[in-house]
Amino acid sequence: MAEELTYCTLHPDRETSLRCNKCGRLMCTDCAVATPVGYRCRQCVRQIENKFFTATPNDNAIVGGVCAALGGIGGFIMTAISLGPLLGIFAGIIVGGGITELALKTIQRRRSRYADRIGAAAVVIGGLIGGILQNVVRFQGRAPFDLVIQFTLNDWGLLAFVGVTAFIVYTRFSMRG
Repeated sequence: MAEELTYCTLHPDRETSLRCNKCGRLMCTDCAVATPVGYRCRQCVRQIENKFFTATPNDNAIVGGVCAALGGIGGFIMTAISLGPLLGIFAGIIVGGGITELALKTIQRRRSRYADRIGAAAVVIGGLIGGILQNVVRFQGRAPFDLVIQFTLNDWGLLAFVGVTAFIVYTRFSMRG
């Protein structure tokens, strides 16, 4: 008696006999996820992961707003005091932790799947805008070309600050799930 050939649900060209131990869906080795209780399909694993994310629909916008505003303030201050790259790195570590904690408090420490990326991107955008605004204030009355040259020569500290701050925000949110 010949066995009936079965194929992966997502890849109909791949022959398989492997089934998800939760829903029974046929899956190939590329679709299978090894869990402590056996192989499961990605859809079942995703459903289990979703239980850990408790954020409301507005939480990502709140995280983005808080991180952009505080990153902008930090970028404005870093450009004003021109600490240099090394001190920009140290300031970024401290400020990044503070921004993350304040953002988490505003969303009542709920977990979001994308808060890490949104927070880091918002810090970069806000920090760079804050630095540019400080240069506009500082060099008011000069030609726009002078602003660009002045920004690139004097503000490596701002770039170090923004990069490290965004990295810290990303990793602190990522560690939360």
